[in-house]
Amino acid sequence: MKEIQRQTRSILAIIMAVLILALAGCAPSNPPADTSASKPPEPAVSASTPASQPEGTKESASATDPPSLEDTIVIEDMGGREITVPTPENFKKVYFPSPLAQVMIYTINPDLLAGVVSEPNPNQLKYLPRLEGLKVFGNADGGQAVNTEEVLASGAQAFIFMGPMEITDNVREKCDELQTQLGIPVILVNGRFPERASAYRFLGKVFGEEERCEKLAVYCEQTLNDVNEKVSAILEEDRVTLYYAEKPNGLATEPETSSHFAVFKYAGAVNVADVEDVQGSGMTPVNLEQIIQWDPEVIFMGGGKNSPYEEITTNPNWANIKAVKEGRVYEAPGIPYSWIDRPPSSQQYLGVRFVANILYPDVFQYDMAQEVKDFFELFYDIELSEEDVDFLLKSARGHD
Repeated sequence: MKEIQRQTRSILAIIMAVLILALAGCAPSNPPADTSASKPPEPAVSASTPASQPEGTKESASATDPPSLEDTIVIEDMGGREITVPTPENFKKVYFPSPLAQVMIYTINPDLLAGVVSEPNPNQLKYLPRLEGLKVFGNADGGQAVNTEEVLASGAQAFIFMGPMEITDNVREKCDELQTQLGIPVILVNGRFPERASAYRFLGKVFGEEERCEKLAVYCEQTLNDVNEKVSAILEEDRVTLYYAEKPNGLATEPETSSHFAVFKYAGAVNVADVEDVQGSGMTPVNLEQIIQWDPEVIFMGGGKNSPYEEITTNPNWANIKAVKEGRVYEAPGIPYSWIDRPPSSQQYLGVRFVANILYPDVFQYDMAQEVKDFFELFYDIELSEEDVDFLLKSARGHD
């Protein structure tokens, strides 16, 4: 019996490894940005359960109770797979191997989280307080395997597989295999940046949170529609050229086709990097001579301990690049999660407004303080103070 259990665990580990490789684009290739060193202000921040998700309404029965036929329905997931899942009123707990899915489900209903992908830092807990106390089950970051035994023991009724990758036949097959081994449904969700509104609507039906998810989907759609309308009116010769700097030395980047470049692409930036797309983790290596030749007007990067901001702004070898000479080197805010990428999340929809505002201030003219307030209230059910907003907007370098 022990040998059978050992073999089953081995098979699950292999399947999870394959799926994690497919999800690698969801997670930071380097350790997550360390935002805990910058301590957030401590004004009053009110957090409550959204009206569409009153506390306790999904806890009337044990999450471990086996569902009866009346408690299940057959749905088609976003990969076109027919699967049997609990009815919306009987859905209580789910798990997921990516920060992208974790943040999305938190914004829908935090009660659904069976655990978390990694230990949240203080800044994340400040703005997503209901992550506190949840057990860490693992994720795709750095190859950390998901502990499937703990996931099952938690009472999770489904496994959400969601990443910014294309849904292929291979991904569908691996989800089928994992579902057979786990004994719970594996729900495949399209997590690509332009498809998040559809993902919200799909999950809203699955969890019985249609009203809540429609509001979130509308925000995503309105953001992309508004940004696209304004960007499309900008002449090609007036588009801003941009280099996305990755790794501590700044000598890695993404091509136009990479999911990691999505926020910049939709914000109307012209990617100077003519490089190959490294599948999964991304971060195509380049050299400084290439960047000097590309001579971007703007350089953007993520914040945190892996940020190349100091390297780019103080190393004389970068000094003659147009972006550096003109003081247009920027970090993106990263609280509670990155506003641009690594990991991708709902936060990117605030990020695309933020980036577009910086690239084309005469075109967009967003009131970013109000934008931040509106986003956090809608997605995280948090009412921010002026001090909170100021802290968030000034948490990254390069901005006035």
